[in-house]
Amino acid sequence: MKPTFEPWPLIAVETENTLIMLDAKTECHPEHSHEPWLDLPTARRQLKDHILQFLTNNVGWKNLDDNEHPPVLGLKVSAGLGKTRTALDCIATHGHNYLKKGHILFYVPTLELAVEAEKTFRDLNSDHPSFVMRGRSAINPNDPNTNAPMCARSDLAKEVAKSAKSVTRAICREENANGEVVEAVCANGCPYLAQEAIIEPHVVFLAHSYLKSQPPLSGDVALRIIDEKFWGAMIDVQALPHDNWFLTPDHYDGSKLAETYRTVRKSVSDALEAETPVHRALRDKKISAETLRELAAAEEMAMPILKLDPQTPNDDAKVKVSSFDHEAANSIRVRSLIFDLLANTIDLRGTERISLEKPTPEKNNRALIKLHQLVDLPADAPMILLDADLDETIVRRFCGNAHFERLLVRPKAHVTQVSDLTLASYPLSSLKEKAQERRRADVVKIIKREVERAQTKDVLVVATTAVLQALYNDCGQEFKETSTEAQVLYGATVRRFGQKLLGVNTYSEFSTIILIGRLQLPVVTIEDQLRAVFGDSGAPLNLAEGNRLVAAATTVLRADNRRVEAKVQSHPDPRGTSILLQTREAQSEQAIARLRLLDANIPKRVIVLSNVPLPGLPVDEWLKFEAIVREKSDVQVSTKYVNLERAICGADGSRLRGIRLSAGGLVADAPKIFPNSKRAREFRKNLPTEEILGWAMTIAAEIGFPATYVRLSKGNRGGHATPAVVFSTVEKAQQLSKHLWPDFDKHVVVEGIGVTFNEGNAVLEAL
Repeated sequence: MKPTFEPWPLIAVETENTLIMLDAKTECHPEHSHEPWLDLPTARRQLKDHILQFLTNNVGWKNLDDNEHPPVLGLKVSAGLGKTRTALDCIATHGHNYLKKGHILFYVPTLELAVEAEKTFRDLNSDHPSFVMRGRSAINPNDPNTNAPMCARSDLAKEVAKSAKSVTRAICREENANGEVVEAVCANGCPYLAQEAIIEPHVVFLAHSYLKSQPPLSGDVALRIIDEKFWGAMIDVQALPHDNWFLTPDHYDGSKLAETYRTVRKSVSDALEAETPVHRALRDKKISAETLRELAAAEEMAMPILKLDPQTPNDDAKVKVSSFDHEAANSIRVRSLIFDLLANTIDLRGTERISLEKPTPEKNNRALIKLHQLVDLPADAPMILLDADLDETIVRRFCGNAHFERLLVRPKAHVTQVSDLTLASYPLSSLKEKAQERRRADVVKIIKREVERAQTKDVLVVATTAVLQALYNDCGQEFKETSTEAQVLYGATVRRFGQKLLGVNTYSEFSTIILIGRLQLPVVTIEDQLRAVFGDSGAPLNLAEGNRLVAAATTVLRADNRRVEAKVQSHPDPRGTSILLQTREAQSEQAIARLRLLDANIPKRVIVLSNVPLPGLPVDEWLKFEAIVREKSDVQVSTKYVNLERAICGADGSRLRGIRLSAGGLVADAPKIFPNSKRAREFRKNLPTEEILGWAMTIAAEIGFPATYVRLSKGNRGGHATPAVVFSTVEKAQQLSKHLWPDFDKHVVVEGIGVTFNEGNAVLEAL
């Protein structure tokens, strides 16, 4: 039986529903928000104070004990607050004492952002030395005319990295058995290797990928600052085809371990297939940690060696690499890692960092044994984490002693968000379904309208690659995913969700952003990450059945700090939900932050075409997709409202001159829409007369005709008067009413009933 967990409370975001939502099952919550919004100057001042205090308090920290953890400060900071520049400014003014001890490493998601951050640092006129750490295939900045890479053998290095323990020793330089240093011809003067020769402490800017792999850098590290979420770079999922696991490897032939291997293999496979604990199955078979370590050692001994040395000519090296059995070497390596993991965890509560993935067409119908590895953060220096989406649950997995601060500023924006559709990538991007083609046409209508509304200002559209390709295909164009040039669609600049959108300031002057759908990882990918991060936590994972997420209750933050209930797809394990939010919600909020809403002089327009609530984004208009497309309120696109509109406008094209609002009157005056009393009563059910009157007045105003409320009654008979609306001025209302309904004796004109604009949600005119 799978373990169960009490659901963690979701982030309480606050909203209001100020409109009677006829087709929506939502409930209004009037309590006010406790979200700690700060004003912009205060947040920026506190951000700088927190960083400076941390730098001052921890400059003397020393790693005296391997079990001692360095101090860690986690700052959850609204995107656009200036966290990167503030941190750089603090280093520029207070980094000298750290540089006396070693390098200051400043990590950002990509090399491009590292280059930008280093330039910003230089613009601060700091006298601290700095440089950007570049990988082998990166363009050498000192040789821009030829676009030469940092490493002359970078293509070879990429292939060698698949199976060599050290690329540098294999193709660059190594010390031989005689203690002599053997170098490749290109090693002398190599820009890549020159980085390792920098001994004087520098402020080094480098990509997140170097958190997992050792950068070519000499000397100690005194301080680490990690900008944006880092933990995804620390995950490594290794896959082993099940047949490479199921068949006993040849190197066990004749060995006493052969039978042990078969016992372990079967126990592990059976437990994974049955979704029962692997460590329990092994203990039932009397498998010990020592036995598992023997298996790991046997695999290590059998590992084929890619025999290269730095002086091997390129052509010969390529032949050796191409003829080397990388798949066999990988299978041996992964089996060794699996046995080692099992040995380290069998005497504990076990591990869930091994899984079985069933065959799928995408994986060539091969079952996979998967090993979910997690690399720990370096623990040799104090560390500051800067992230608009920082998740304490995940960060504590890496830094159990981290101290956290939250600095959140309310964005300046007018936000319209879809309430009824997720606009998921796969259905929306389908080129075969007419319904999705029509929906994309509606999206295009919104884009065109926002471009026209923005006039001289620019509009940014963000979607998944698949959706952008479909939109471009619809208009006979091609979306170039790898293009470095700005791409335009119907006058709007387009970008795709992803890491390369993080930290970009290119769109700070844009007036509008439109998000189409959201970026949501497959459940398999979410659980790959879940296993890697929390698979050894001691608390069993609650995995999704059938690779399906579950519906969970949440709330949507409204602009007036009240909340409306909503549903969202969530993972059954709260830790899985944390990982899900780090991509789905976080990517949307990061994309919106490209417009730098905190510094905006006037609120910018944000159109979110997905009903996934975004915790840090107060919503002004929470509307159905059709309402946004037509620039209406939810009421105006509801079935009842549309039926009344059709009745008044005339189902056969002839507009009514008046309509009675009782059930019988609806049948008599608009028989094509209300053909019988049952249909009329369904329309009237739970709908006050005053509401119907307001609708009738609104419909009349939209088509440009006057409307007047009239109460009809007969003689001295008791009972309620029949409500009616005639489409004329007050002065002519009674005369028209008598003409239309001569059976009534009294026609009382009621003044003061005006148009109902459905406050809060109506969009009857351009904003």
